[in-house]
Amino acid sequence: MSFDLATEEKIWFESLDTLRTLPFVDGEYYINEALASGKNILAEGAQGSMLDIDFGTYPFVTSSNTITAGVCTGLGVAPQRVGRVIGITKAYCTRVGGGPFPTELDNETGEKLRTEGQEFGSTTGRPRRCGWIDLPQLRYTIMLNGVTELCMTKIDVLNIFAEIGAATRYRYGGGEHSNLPFDLCHTDVEPVFKYFKGWNASLDGVTLFDALPREARAFLEDMEMQLGVPFRMISTGPERGKLIVR
Repeated sequence: MSFDLATEEKIWFESLDTLRTLPFVDGEYYINEALASGKNILAEGAQGSMLDIDFGTYPFVTSSNTITAGVCTGLGVAPQRVGRVIGITKAYCTRVGGGPFPTELDNETGEKLRTEGQEFGSTTGRPRRCGWIDLPQLRYTIMLNGVTELCMTKIDVLNIFAEIGAATRYRYGGGEHSNLPFDLCHTDVEPVFKYFKGWNASLDGVTLFDALPREARAFLEDMEMQLGVPFRMISTGPERGKLIVR
């Protein structure tokens, strides 16, 4: 299909006209005046915490701060103004491209996670690397972000698994550790897994935590105990209505 430059130019210039209708504001004052008047501000971070340029798996990172501190450096909000911090994690791990991935499942199980979770780039279709949930990394990012509550997405992807894994610690340097090594990119780590019985049932129509299968509740409650932060939301599907709020 040929590229029609004249048509695309017209669309582009029309988009500029739309932008010209938007009011200009001094962002720092606008945000802080809203806070001073009692309004709530919802800021959403881009990309995962382990891609943070300062605290992520350098050099396999992005070019900015992806943790909660980005609210301060990016929006001009003072640290003490940040209240609730909602940490969002999938029920398993994924990574795009290179970089360390201790819990990666480069096997049939990883392929099942990828297929069931539709883990392919939305633009490129590039397959994402998949593995079990990694609690040492999750604890690290909870610490960095000051997470006050958690949301678990894609728990329905685990519906088909008879057994579900979670890395609780790492083996490196001759011992077992709950913390990440200083340099995850250049340290040979071996994840220590804890396995949970799967529920092998659909979660469609489940809107209450207590209505989840017993095995799913046990999985989530164990995660809460090990992380020290509660799961306030659990997503059982991509639709807006498939969200359990506790």
